[in-house]
Amino acid sequence: MLIQTDPPPAEPVTLAEAKTFLRVDHDHEDGLIAMLVASARDRIETLLGVAMIEREFRYEAEAGTVVLPRWPVTDVQGFAPRLAVRPVCLRVDAPTTIIFTAGYGPTPSDVPAPLRQAMLLLVSYCYEHRDSAEGLPLMVQALIAPYRVVTP
Repeated sequence: MLIQTDPPPAEPVTLAEAKTFLRVDHDHEDGLIAMLVASARDRIETLLGVAMIEREFRYEAEAGTVVLPRWPVTDVQGFAPRLAVRPVCLRVDAPTTIIFTAGYGPTPSDVPAPLRQAMLLLVSYCYEHRDSAEGLPLMVQALIAPYRVVTP
């Protein structure tokens, strides 16, 4: 089971950027828009297995070959530290807790522009279609596709 030990220190897209993209010039929906930003980040991170903003995770692993569920990995406690731009595979001899740090970097500018754009489009879609249960818009799918990794 994957546990995020702390929330991201910042969102890849700021509230101001989202409001500009949405062409919203009032403050009475700031809470909703901030929630949509966090939700868009979480949805894209989960779909891709990435961590956009660098932070620490804890993963409860069974014995055997373990593929860490978030990348890019910048540090794995108890294992040789390294930067891995693709999912990291580790071999563990017994059930264990793996603590690792993953993310493109600590600031929004570290996150690839296509992922930030995908977030803005997803926020916009969710803002405009609050009662829709449809899947990801095609443009969002196209922007995140190059970051999707097929793991063994």
